[in-house]
Amino acid sequence: MAQNRRTTAPLVALGAFALLAPLAIPGTVSADTTWLAQDLSSTDRIGLALDSGKLRLDTGKGLGASPRLDTAQRRTGLATFPEQELEAPTDTVDVAVITTGDEEEVLTEARGVRADGMWTEWHPTRPGGGRVVLSSEVTEVQLRVEMSAEGERNDTSVTDVSLRPVESSSTEAEAEADPGPEASARDDVPTPYSARLFATRIGLVGNTTANGHTVRPDDHFVALPSRRGLANRGGGEYTVRVCTTGELGPDASGDTEDHKARCAYLPVWDVGPWNVTDDHWNEDRESWRDLDRGRPQSQAAFTEGHNGGLDGFGRRVQNPAGIDLADGAFNEGLQLPTNGWVQVDYLWTAEYRDRAEIITDTQSDPVVVRTGPSTHHDTVGLAAHKANVDVACQVVGDNANGPNGTDDVWYRIGEDHYVPAVFASGGSDAPQCLADQP
Repeated sequence: MAQNRRTTAPLVALGAFALLAPLAIPGTVSADTTWLAQDLSSTDRIGLALDSGKLRLDTGKGLGASPRLDTAQRRTGLATFPEQELEAPTDTVDVAVITTGDEEEVLTEARGVRADGMWTEWHPTRPGGGRVVLSSEVTEVQLRVEMSAEGERNDTSVTDVSLRPVESSSTEAEAEADPGPEASARDDVPTPYSARLFATRIGLVGNTTANGHTVRPDDHFVALPSRRGLANRGGGEYTVRVCTTGELGPDASGDTEDHKARCAYLPVWDVGPWNVTDDHWNEDRESWRDLDRGRPQSQAAFTEGHNGGLDGFGRRVQNPAGIDLADGAFNEGLQLPTNGWVQVDYLWTAEYRDRAEIITDTQSDPVVVRTGPSTHHDTVGLAAHKANVDVACQVVGDNANGPNGTDDVWYRIGEDHYVPAVFASGGSDAPQCLADQP
């Protein structure tokens, strides 16, 4: 059981990944009509209560699936605002947060919808707000606020949250020339960033993840050591494809075990293992910038003594884990006999050609992934409910019954990876698969 995670990130200074600038914010946000006030009552709240028009920590159970291993016992809550449509695309927004009490106990994050319909990663602001430059121009913006406090303290509240779009920071035209109808949209295959990581099992059934999900037996999701790719509760906007590589072992001992290669498509619903600001998949990572891209700090600490062999909280790193797998993903999806090395593709780091969301009637069971468009083809893994997949093409195969009825169309979502279209929302505009496509 992987219990080496803390799901509440301390506020951290940002680098070039999300540029911030001080704001001249009036005493009340509504005094400036250029600001778009956010409705506190409209938020999806986990561990927070709306009390007299203010957001504050609830006295009930808050966030965090992992037992806290630092000395400070902290309660945590999260409020996610609805999407805010913008009048014009921009990559820059100002965020203002008015608090009472200790504003260091409030973490505010922003993200936006890219041109391909996918979200950018979350970008935190300074305490009280600031200017956020996103990774691309966006047409919608969303905010979320996390609050935390030690023990039973409840003297910090959020009274106002607002945002305002700012002229885009980009001075160069990003649109490329239209290749025309003769060009194939599949000529340039989007390649998400991929890294080889050591995977451990989450366990912790009945606890709560960093996005508010209550962990179930045989659950299918993952935890990554950064909030930047943390999906909303029940969402799959940040999905990874995790595949076994045939190299399994308890750690760096060199012991290996034969294992049939399998893959699972899984949403990111928790933060960990070990660190909480280690977005190692980004070239301009938030923390541990002395490490190569794709190398988790925990792995470097365990194998090379990085940071004296300690994680970001000063704890001795006991394994090189860079990803945690929920029990269903670990046991059923990948059929791992023990902790081991996997290959992880961060699907949102590439543009989707035709995005689809996996859906199931139970809203918990995954969909079987096969090597071809029929039940006669071998099973190669699973795709979790809500996982966002990239549909490369579609092909006629066996009839299948699913949430969308009965149909014989199948989607190819990876190399030799097929799922019935009746288990997906979206993807219908994908072209027909060619005979030589794997």
